[in-house]
Amino acid sequence: MESRWSVDQVMAAAPDSASQVAGRRLARPGPWSAIGTSDGLLWGECQGSGRTPYRVTVDTGTRRYQCSCPSRKFPCKHALGLLFLWAQGQIDESGAVAGFARDFADRGRPAAESETVPREQTPEQTPEQRAAAAARAAVREQRVADGLAELDRWLADQVAGGLARVAQDPYGWAEAAAVRMVDAQAPGVAAWLRRLPGVVASGSRWPQRLLDELALLHLLARGYARRAELPADLVATVRDHIGFSVPRATVLTGPPVRDRWVIVSFRDLDTETVSTRRVWLHGQESGRWAQVLFFAAGGATLDASLVPATVLDANLHFYPGRAGLRAAVGETHAEPIPMTGWHPPADAIGAAADRWAAALAADPWQHQIPVVLRGRVDHDDRGDQGWSFTDPAGDAVVVHGTELDLWRLLALTAGATLDLAGEWSPDGFRPSTIVTDGRMVVL
Repeated sequence: MESRWSVDQVMAAAPDSASQVAGRRLARPGPWSAIGTSDGLLWGECQGSGRTPYRVTVDTGTRRYQCSCPSRKFPCKHALGLLFLWAQGQIDESGAVAGFARDFADRGRPAAESETVPREQTPEQTPEQRAAAAARAAVREQRVADGLAELDRWLADQVAGGLARVAQDPYGWAEAAAVRMVDAQAPGVAAWLRRLPGVVASGSRWPQRLLDELALLHLLARGYARRAELPADLVATVRDHIGFSVPRATVLTGPPVRDRWVIVSFRDLDTETVSTRRVWLHGQESGRWAQVLFFAAGGATLDASLVPATVLDANLHFYPGRAGLRAAVGETHAEPIPMTGWHPPADAIGAAADRWAAALAADPWQHQIPVVLRGRVDHDDRGDQGWSFTDPAGDAVVVHGTELDLWRLLALTAGATLDLAGEWSPDGFRPSTIVTDGRMVVL
């Protein structure tokens, strides 16, 4: 069975931003009928403005598309809508393949192939399809290069003109640049630009923090422009932050890391178009951290298969890049079981800060790393320190999170020294899980 694409993979397959938007509009059950999927083949009929619905077929294994609409774009908005529905888990497996979809699949097979030849023995792509895929990849590379060169000039203009004017319209200030990055097929950069108004609203000294963000964007643009001079793992890191997706199926062909993975916590993040769930896992034997991401669009439900405070015996396959954190779950060897007896090594504040510095040296654009800290939570309601976490040596770090989680954390710990798992970022420490006597309490 073909691995389901992520929403980001569907976005990357679109020929332009207009097609992305049009495809998203069709990613709802209303216009569709006779819809189904089987063994990587998607099909459905999409009602347009005419009397006869368009017949749409997608072979996700070979990335071939067919639609009866007159569009010259490849894939068209109807194929993208079908892919978005599939990525969102809104198409059920079907044993009976529609006739028009079967005809399309058969035309993609070599002439000598019979119905008895297993699917995995057929060539994944013909030479013509490989050439077309290479041509599309080259076009996108050039679009990204041109877009980032334009972004770099825009960044220089912002610094030269001064950042104080940004406060007059923080949300409109960078939107034109973000739209340009969508057109350039650099969705990661577009999302980054759209987060910048939050920096402007982050309180005193926001110009310094905004300048830091612009500097990182400049570094990313320069890194991509000079990618031919960089080592392969750093190129993979740069491409990841720009928004180039690596197919999950490709990641799963890499070497597995089998372990008993403790599911420590998850955090949900929402934008206007896509919801993201970030799940942190820790290998009991390897001691390695892993981050598994799930995406959902159009109001679809996020994957809830990884439950905190459980342990999963499974193979994880790690994505390329210097951070070495993001992974895909491969083969599982047992059902998840409740976690007991977890005693992860806990860092002092200084050691965690050193880990963060080393992580940034490898990947300057990453936003957080997982840590386990030993100490106590404090709240100062008389001064301006607010929430903090202090280790036994007396070193402290700012604690942030929702007020409800922080007050619950203080109520549960009552100032006692214990282990807390969470994320370390430029904002400080965000706790997510209390670890006490080998047991886990997820906030």
